Amino acid sequence: MTLPFRCDVAVIGAGVAGMTAAALLSKAGLSTVVFEAGARPGGYLDSFERQNFRFDTSIQWLNQCRPGGFVFRIHHHVGADCPEYPLLGRIHRYKSGAHDYLLSTDPLQFRDRLIHDFPHERGGLTALFEDAAKLGRHMRFLDNHMRAAGTMTTREKLRHGLAMTRWVWPIRRFVTTPAVTGLLQYFQTPELRELFHSDGTMMSVLVPLGFAFTGDFQTPPKGGSGEIVAWLGRRIAAEGGQVLTGQPVQEILLDAKGAAAGVRLTTGQAVHARYVVAACDVETLFAKMVPGDRIPDRWRRRLREADLYPSSFSIYLGLDCDPASLGLNEAMVRLTTGTAGSGERTSGDPRTATFTLLAPSLRDPSFAPPGKGTLVIQCPARMDYENQWRTGPGLERGDAYRTLKSTFAAALLDRVEQVLIPDLWRHIEVMEAATPVTFWRYTGNRGGTIMGHKPTRKNIHANLARIQTPVKRLLLGGQWAEYGGGVPMATKAAVNASLTILRDLRPAAFETLKAVVDGVTTAPGSP
Repeated sequence: MTLPFRCDVAVIGAGVAGMTAAALLSKAGLSTVVFEAGARPGGYLDSFERQNFRFDTSIQWLNQCRPGGFVFRIHHHVGADCPEYPLLGRIHRYKSGAHDYLLSTDPLQFRDRLIHDFPHERGGLTALFEDAAKLGRHMRFLDNHMRAAGTMTTREKLRHGLAMTRWVWPIRRFVTTPAVTGLLQYFQTPELRELFHSDGTMMSVLVPLGFAFTGDFQTPPKGGSGEIVAWLGRRIAAEGGQVLTGQPVQEILLDAKGAAAGVRLTTGQAVHARYVVAACDVETLFAKMVPGDRIPDRWRRRLREADLYPSSFSIYLGLDCDPASLGLNEAMVRLTTGTAGSGERTSGDPRTATFTLLAPSLRDPSFAPPGKGTLVIQCPARMDYENQWRTGPGLERGDAYRTLKSTFAAALLDRVEQVLIPDLWRHIEVMEAATPVTFWRYTGNRGGTIMGHKPTRKNIHANLARIQTPVKRLLLGGQWAEYGGGVPMATKAAVNASLTILRDLRPAAFETLKAVVDGVTTAPGSP
């Protein structure tokens, strides 16, 4: 594909956020070019194949993709041929040596089983599920309140501020209370606290239950999460946009007034643009791509000190049998030891950490050859584990790294055999493992983080999640522009970056997209 000399918008990064922004801007008639350093688009929504088995790299489930949901409306605005996201019926399976429970689209079945097993905790369990149901209904408010303040008029900002204040007030205690102390307000039984344990606030405990009450768990489309990015790529091309892979950006070009004016690639070629949307690692952007005197030291310091979500140690398995024959279904299994302390559950130690297991081929049989299946195991992990995974200078991977990776994987698989699938090892035909170093190599995200900035009080006070940057016409359009990560937040960032540009360059298209985001325009298929 020919490298253009000039375009309206240059987008850095071809993950779901960068591709969504490019699709929206191209649809509005702006010439848009996406520059991706890797060999293919996708980011954390990429897929890969090994010996006829296909794997999604990181996605487990989706939300706000239901009819009428925020992501649903944006995708239908981009194109009526958008992917479909089936409702997930069996959602989470909570498993340890001591318990085995299922959360489905009928959460009261889960509640009643717990009350049967812990009759003395009936009051607390009833209260917990009532609060979760209320929160789930409460969260629907956000579907139509995803616009950033910078895209609003003064009157809209006032209305939005009042609406958000009224929305936050009833749930403020869940937002600020750590889960470890909040659960004590519902029940005293250690096993129940272990079952619902979270490293975050009570919101992280209640939101999944709330989504179950409102039917807001969806699976990726047929073909996996990579199909979302592939579809966005087709829409970009249909509207005249370009997605250029293997094209790392080295520098943000600035005009005489210090505003972004395009990008320079590592090949030395320059592409001039009226706006630049950075859907890439924010620290790399400010440390390497933008001239040093353009970013205040306080910004750099806040980024260095930010609280980040962890990365992952992921194992991708191709099995010689259908996972259903091993007792699995489409639910994501959450495996705990039942005895580990709070710090041990989140330490990244494979012997004690809480981790998840999913059989994607039970949701989508196309992931595996007939009669066979796939499993994906994901354990939260950090880059600093064992001296950066026993890598050398520049995170160089050698024999020590590969040995540690194998040892870590074996520890997780042994735990799966002990409490879930007794003979798992003998069914493995294909096995790949990824460490935080792997995720860093493929995405560039600091520490290989999966979801970027946590919504902690420190990060919020530092105002880290934002679309605007100190450089005029350089916008953040990826997961670093929002707290929480995932497809909805990446989509939200892309939408708000696009709205900012359209308000300036295509006012009519701005009004159209604004109506879709605010829920004024009903997307096809909405209830």
